[in-house]
Amino acid sequence: MNHHFLDNTYSINRYPSNSNNKLKPWNAGDELTLDYIVQSVNQTSKIIIANDDFGFLATCLNDYTPISVINNKTQEYALKANLQANHIVWDNEQLVTPLESLSETFDYGLIKIPKSVDLFELYLAQIHQNLSENGEVICSFMTKYFTPQLLKVANKYFEKVEQSKAYKKARLILLKKKKSFMLKPIHNLSYKSFNLQQYYGVFSASNVDYATQFLIDQMVIQPHESEILDLASGNGVLGLMAIQQQPNAHLTLIDDSYLAVASSKLNLNNHNCTYIHDNSLESINENTLDLVISNPPFHFGYEINISVPLGMFSQVAKCLK
Repeated sequence: MNHHFLDNTYSINRYPSNSNNKLKPWNAGDELTLDYIVQSVNQTSKIIIANDDFGFLATCLNDYTPISVINNKTQEYALKANLQANHIVWDNEQLVTPLESLSETFDYGLIKIPKSVDLFELYLAQIHQNLSENGEVICSFMTKYFTPQLLKVANKYFEKVEQSKAYKKARLILLKKKKSFMLKPIHNLSYKSFNLQQYYGVFSASNVDYATQFLIDQMVIQPHESEILDLASGNGVLGLMAIQQQPNAHLTLIDDSYLAVASSKLNLNNHNCTYIHDNSLESINENTLDLVISNPPFHFGYEINISVPLGMFSQVAKCLK
């Protein structure tokens, strides 16, 4: 799929590939963002980009050496694949996590607004902290997903909050004039006798979701199950409950989300655990696991996609003893 920008033609693809060929690796909100930024940016402008699902914005704006905020490993793989496909050389220092403190300041922040308002606020807070006094944040969204909560969050951080005209059912929220505001991006929640913590943007912030609770109530760990994998671990509550039954087990927690893995560390750091930020099991040796527990993900943003969990299950088969 090609998109023409700044007199260059780029080949941009989705990752992982999807059987639905109608789904593009960008939307009208991304097009609006590019059209807006090209009228404002100059060669010395510093740009930071958040939630760029397939690296579309970063690829098209590569001449400006942007910084990309990456939460999901799939986003990182997509970005790198599209950069490579277009023969663009990037430095790994251009990739940062949503919790990272940055040393430089930026003139423009670009956010493709995620489904989670919490995650939107986390991205916005990070950019706000590192934005120049006269800087601007451009946030894109599809109008059918708009919620007034987005404007409520934006108004915490900026004096001037404006919306653009609609284009192909997409809009921009334009933010200027920074306010003084600091976010503590952690939720506290209780489950049974445990006090859990998780970072903004991790699944089910107000309580342990009911599917996970149901699985925990049915889960019986056998004495011989000493190598356990919590697959798509989220805040780590499944693994934590497994460790209560089998305290001497070694637990591996893996998740596509950096924020989920970081949350697992908050809740399990006193236990014998290994943490992996990835969307595959390539780093786990074959025939090494006694047990895999999982409340697998089926929702990716606004999409439902079962190909990812099905792929995870096929990998699990090789890793089990």
